[in-house]
Amino acid sequence: MSTEHEDLFFKVRDTIAAVAKRLTSEVELDHALVDDLGIDSIQILELLAALEDTFGFELDVDDIRPESFRSVQAVLHFVERKVAS
Repeated sequence: MSTEHEDLFFKVRDTIAAVAKRLTSEVELDHALVDDLGIDSIQILELLAALEDTFGFELDVDDIRPESFRSVQAVLHFVERKVAS
């Protein structure tokens, strides 16, 4: 992982950990948000808002696809695409 990619991962991980009320050490790249971290539908909405605040982008309804929020890695890829655009 490049330093920029690592920094982005750490921010995403920290954001997910805060929403899931977990320690950052409990959030790994391959974890599923629902099955491994116990995130529910309300927390997904909280995560969306937290990602907007943390990374300074606005989400459009078309941006929100279930596959983008299945795992930590999927969220990371989603954020990478949003900050690059």
